[in-house]
Amino acid sequence: MRQPAHQRSESGQAAVETAIVLPVMVFMLLGVLQMTLAYQARLVNEYAAFKVARAASVYRLDCGRMVNAGLMALVPTIGRTGTGTYQQRFLGAARELLSDNKPPFAGISMPLIRVRYRVSGNPSRTFDHQLAPGDEPLKVHVRVSYFFEYRIPFANWIISRVWLASQTGQAWASGADPLTPVRRTPGVVAPANETALDVNIVQDAIRQNYFTTPLVSSWSMRMMSDPLPGTRLPEGRCQ
Repeated sequence: MRQPAHQRSESGQAAVETAIVLPVMVFMLLGVLQMTLAYQARLVNEYAAFKVARAASVYRLDCGRMVNAGLMALVPTIGRTGTGTYQQRFLGAARELLSDNKPPFAGISMPLIRVRYRVSGNPSRTFDHQLAPGDEPLKVHVRVSYFFEYRIPFANWIISRVWLASQTGQAWASGADPLTPVRRTPGVVAPANETALDVNIVQDAIRQNYFTTPLVSSWSMRMMSDPLPGTRLPEGRCQ
């Protein structure tokens, strides 16, 4: 028995509406899942910034110890950690990270984290002398850029490209650019030095199919001892 014409029309309309709405809903779910993972990584990166600041304070701005402290704090957020039990994967990822500061088991040539430090106070004062009147104690301020990998298909491509467009003013895709009303104009707003370095790393990572944006966290702490002899003061970078 054939359906009435109006019922067939409503059935066809429902199929069209489903075809339109379903891809959008799937993309939204993928985006929410990816941003949830990114938010978790951001929280862990806050802890990593604390560990980097503490290593800088205790180990006299030793770049190696600062980077390693941050990497060890971030191991739980790493996506590609090899095979085996959780303990085996954790140890394997830690060894890979500490050896070269690159995404483990991914074959990607880029730093996973980048640390910038700045020392405030009087760098010429040593801890053998008391503070002079009005003299500020030495403090170290760290900025940790963690290049977290977005692993959810399609959402990772969109997020990384949109971030690049917002920082550089370049169209994120061929054809019409949906960010045209809000994106920066090239030559008018130049990114700051630290942001420019992050942009260069992200562009190189995307060329290697590693979709990322920097998760940036900062922390400050009083120095527990003098900086190592030959350390760049009042600021420097480690990676």
